[in-house]
Amino acid sequence: MQSNMIVFCHYYNEAYMLQWWLKHHYPLFDHGVMIDYGSTDNSNMLIRQLAPNWEIRRSRNPVFDIAACDQEVMEFEREFTGWKMVLNTTEFLCIQHKYAFLHQLNQQGQFIYRTTGVTMADPWGVYSDPSPDAPLVKQRFHGIYRYENIFRDRFIHQYPDGAYGPGRHQSFHPSESYIPGAYMLHFRFSPWNEEMIRRKLFIQTRIPQSDKDKGWGAQHFVDRPELERVYYETAAKAEDLRNRDDMRWIFL
Repeated sequence: MQSNMIVFCHYYNEAYMLQWWLKHHYPLFDHGVMIDYGSTDNSNMLIRQLAPNWEIRRSRNPVFDIAACDQEVMEFEREFTGWKMVLNTTEFLCIQHKYAFLHQLNQQGQFIYRTTGVTMADPWGVYSDPSPDAPLVKQRFHGIYRYENIFRDRFIHQYPDGAYGPGRHQSFHPSESYIPGAYMLHFRFSPWNEEMIRRKLFIQTRIPQSDKDKGWGAQHFVDRPELERVYYETAAKAEDLRNRDDMRWIFL
């Protein structure tokens, strides 16, 4: 039975989200491999401060080429045994008790599971900027359950690698199923402030033309008016997740 969990995360100048992401995930995972795409902000300093036992590895890829990025991640996965997850800095795994969760993973007898994706979106005018001193999941609680269907689910598995399709939204391993009580909060439109708007508009500059030609990552290729239109459309559908019996514990 596997008794450890390892997280992999790639990033470029993600200090804003890392200040919450690292504090949230450091207690959940036994080890982390942080894949740096040449950050010039204080992302690496935060990792060394907030996750001192985790690794920082420099990516061989100069930009976020989806296929090359996924291939590199899977190569890193093959170096480790245990339960493995690959997350972005806007994706927060939420489980109630780590060791009960590990026991559940092992007892159900499968080698790969999905976690349930939830799209977080701030209703207009409800929130002020979040404090870096408190968990983000205690400051933001509006979202849409499975709004993006499987595209916001993330996998946890104990195969040598995840055998991912483009963007890691699918796996070619058989017999995947959902693991109850595990949620993947994707902070897509939350916190909705100038910092996150700049982040979203910048991402497209790090994606190669070859991916654009394939239509991969199309959600990133927007200008500010289009981004704001999609935000308003999404935020209008967000509910207070504290009213859901299955998720209330996350936000209390």
